[in-house]
Amino acid sequence: MKYFTFYKRFLTFNKYPLFRTANFKHMLINILLISLLIALPNIVSLFQSVSATTSLANIESEMPEFTIVDGQYVGESKTVQIHGNSILFSENRSTADITGADQDILVGFLKDGIYIRDVQGGGFDYSYISQVRTGEDLETFIKQQTSSLYFYVTVYIVFYTAVIMFFAVILLSIGAYVMNLISTGLKKKSRFMNWFKFSTFATVLALIPIIGIQLAAGSALWWLYLATLPFYFHYYRKLPAMK
Repeated sequence: MKYFTFYKRFLTFNKYPLFRTANFKHMLINILLISLLIALPNIVSLFQSVSATTSLANIESEMPEFTIVDGQYVGESKTVQIHGNSILFSENRSTADITGADQDILVGFLKDGIYIRDVQGGGFDYSYISQVRTGEDLETFIKQQTSSLYFYVTVYIVFYTAVIMFFAVILLSIGAYVMNLISTGLKKKSRFMNWFKFSTFATVLALIPIIGIQLAAGSALWWLYLATLPFYFHYYRKLPAMK
């Protein structure tokens, strides 16, 4: 498949200027891959959150007693472990109190709302689940909404990935514009679109080990992207000089 020949060309330093032959379909595939790779850790964790939350309905004996009064959690503070994940119930902590030190908390039923670790913004008012007033209501709600939860999560992931695609195009365009500007200033035959195409392939290859390490070890080693700089320099060197 022609698409994979560009990755071979990238890794073997062969025919670098011919990235111009990559077509629009190849760029779309790369931008989608970039967006999915960036979103993947949150997607995995988000499904873990939903799985852990739906499992609450099966642990009635561990569910703390609480009520929701005027949009606030009132009741027992307790941490429940489900599949190695922490579900926090607390009337003393708010969603704003959750910091990077609380990464073990997957879902929290807190004083002012519900915290979900891997959702942008993190916190939701209890008004979103107004029918939940007690622990028994929560169990009933989870049992009724399990299938819907996965649907809503899927919609969120599609929207989240689309937003990443939008910003990926902007950031890649800025980088390609800078590289094209530098190359043109140094009297090289350079085109913005060729740099953009090259950048999409470089970014995909850089993200694979970065996201792999993040999924395996929980650390985002973004500095690994610097490993692509020699490839950018080699591409620049392969550009013919202006006559």
